Amino acid sequence: MRIPISEIKINPGRREADPTHVDELSKSIADVGLLNPITVDSSHTLIAGLHRLEAAKLLDWAKIECTVCSIDSIRAELAEIDENVIRRSLTNTEVSSLLARRKKLYETLHPETIARNRPGHVSNHQSSRDNVSCEPKAKSFVEDTAEKLGVSTRTVERHLYLAEHLTPKASEILKKMDKQPPRSELMKLARLEPDRQAECAAQFLSSEIKSVNTYLKQGEPETAEADTPSSFDSFMESSSLILNEYERLSSLLAASPDFTDEQTETARIQANKLREAADRLTAQLEGRR
Repeated sequence: MRIPISEIKINPGRREADPTHVDELSKSIADVGLLNPITVDSSHTLIAGLHRLEAAKLLDWAKIECTVCSIDSIRAELAEIDENVIRRSLTNTEVSSLLARRKKLYETLHPETIARNRPGHVSNHQSSRDNVSCEPKAKSFVEDTAEKLGVSTRTVERHLYLAEHLTPKASEILKKMDKQPPRSELMKLARLEPDRQAECAAQFLSSEIKSVNTYLKQGEPETAEADTPSSFDSFMESSSLILNEYERLSSLLAASPDFTDEQTETARIQANKLREAADRLTAQLEGRR
């Protein structure tokens, strides 16, 4: 949406634009155009993009491309996403899709967290100087999301990888599954070439395969166990499912601080059973040495 620059308001007290950076931006924009629209609210008050706005003024533009949104609505959607991820039983692909949306919203509120090591004219990207407010530096998206959801930063990074690398066609096929493959298998699927992802996902859906490795072995000389996962593969697949459920339990505990004393004691007993089961597995493995 193109809005007259004369209608865009800047809240008093906001840090002033850096003239050197504005000059660099104006040269980049004159060369390749405005790569990222500025962000304003419904009253055309600037949310993010001060340096891009000032560069446009330097170029004597009358209008500038804007994304119109409300900070309150962004925060409300962020809260809704967090609640859905924590409280609903979602598939891995659903969580990945929601976190990709959360990343976009979070970086709109905190453009200073956007990595600037992208190809092209770096000065034409959203800048750390384009803060929405003068609040202390925000956490990175991954750190903030991991803290909100009660999971590790590595878990967040893996979900983002799935959102970025699974093709839309493969994702649509996976949505039809009653029970999706564990995240470890989805990571392998996402690393396949785009034209092979849909074929592999379709074989998961039809139960022709249980692992990406089995898909990759197709076309190789047949062996007696070509389509049968090894005991080790089965062990790793089962343990991945358990770890995924453990992370979900951790999220539920983080989101439920209001347990009664009786409920806390019951949960502690259940946690002890999980620990004892893990100890038994460890003992079995030690016995193999």
